[in-house]
Amino acid sequence: MFFYGTLRAAEVRRAVLGTDLPADQLIEARLSGYEVRRVQGALYPMLMASAGGDVDGLVATGLDEDAVDRLDQFEGAHYSRTSLEVFTTEGALAADVYLPDHHMTAAELWDFDSWYNHDMTSFLEQDFDLSGVRSPLR
Repeated sequence: MFFYGTLRAAEVRRAVLGTDLPADQLIEARLSGYEVRRVQGALYPMLMASAGGDVDGLVATGLDEDAVDRLDQFEGAHYSRTSLEVFTTEGALAADVYLPDHHMTAAELWDFDSWYNHDMTSFLEQDFDLSGVRSPLR
């Protein structure tokens, strides 16, 4: 599973999974052909196809069925899992990635470090829900 947004934060992974993943289950990776944008009306991101884009993230390995079910539920109705090729220092591998549906509108580029330092607390208070992140405000 490739985490490109809020799930890159240990705090969010713990909230969703009930525990964080061990360091040996998280591998730095890059996804080409996309960029990360904030979802309009929300404090979380989405992927958007971009010919020259590269997205840094983490590949989570060794997830059991319960963890995948929790992640699917957290991502909510407007995201679906798709297998894409990501690149690690060990080479290319297929990883599931959550892509948005047509209900999501992209806003400005989203930066993990800025979100982590300025918006994560607000995200956890306003948008976070284990049964699915809050739908964007219209």
